[in-house]
Amino acid sequence: MSTEQFPLGVNVRAFGAKGDDAADDTPAIQRAIDAAAEAGEAVWFPPGQYRCGMLRMRDHVTLAGRPTWSYRRHGTTVLRLHDAAAPCLVNLCGAIGARVSGLALDGGNLGEGAHGIYLNGEGHTEEDTLVIEHCRVSGFSGDGARLENVWGFTVRHNLFHCNGGDGVCITHWDGWVHDNIMIANRQFGFAARGANAAVTLTGNRIEWNYLGGILLESGTHYNVTGNFIDRSGGPGLVLIGAPDAADARWLPGTVAITGNIFNRSGARVDPGTPESCHLRLEHAWGVACTGNVCCYGTNDDGGGQPSPSYGFVLRDLRHCAITGNTLNNAALRELIVDQGEHEGTVIRDNPGCVVVV
Repeated sequence: MSTEQFPLGVNVRAFGAKGDDAADDTPAIQRAIDAAAEAGEAVWFPPGQYRCGMLRMRDHVTLAGRPTWSYRRHGTTVLRLHDAAAPCLVNLCGAIGARVSGLALDGGNLGEGAHGIYLNGEGHTEEDTLVIEHCRVSGFSGDGARLENVWGFTVRHNLFHCNGGDGVCITHWDGWVHDNIMIANRQFGFAARGANAAVTLTGNRIEWNYLGGILLESGTHYNVTGNFIDRSGGPGLVLIGAPDAADARWLPGTVAITGNIFNRSGARVDPGTPESCHLRLEHAWGVACTGNVCCYGTNDDGGGQPSPSYGFVLRDLRHCAITGNTLNNAALRELIVDQGEHEGTVIRDNPGCVVVV
């Protein structure tokens, strides 16, 4: 086999990358990316430890390696950030149809707010259509993946682990986020802020994130289905909008929250606050919350404070249905805290009991 080509595309070693965890491989990898863009090829990373600064992606380029990482180890193909001043490791800004596949990205906890993968699609004239798949993204001082003003994206089969911000943070719309593990990030496992819409979140394991599991600020047209949300530091899921939003399109609504498991939420907050809950729904329209299962708990070893204090905390819901959820041993103080101000909303048939510890 040629040293310059691999069935998946151009080989970074042919452009001078060492992968020895000592040399600065940034210039060589960037040359490979630029060459791949010109040739319509992908960029292949043989096993190695590639020390990098920020890499700028190009249209229709894939960064590819063999996904040999595990829950606790980076595996054999690692891109390791070495520049504490870099805003991110992989910069997707302006790149249409980019893909990051099968790599372990290691932030080394360098800098302040450095993201693993970053995109700002502001000003784009077509869908970004990015894909992040089969990657391990860990140890970044910012978010694992931060996708601002994104339009069309897929995030699947990844591990977002121990990042200083959110595991994945987005603004804008049209995405699929499925079958990922988002664990021990300092903020939320998944967060959507600002104007955001039309995202499917399904089949993810979202656990041990410090501020909470899922945050949807002013999110609309979401399908949140079949996720396991475990030991969130705050609420397992927060869906909240501004009560005086000037544009009703961005009030959170048209959201299905179905078939999820919420376990041991509120593990890091004051038990007396409403943040110690499984779900917090506030200033929302047209939400169907049904068929979810909630349970209290402690740390894996039985230590730590039992949580949460409350099951659901609800306020200012319009034309919503909170029905058919199971709250057996779901909370320590109260199953449903209804703060009122609702319009045309049904809250019923949510059987369960508080637990006495």
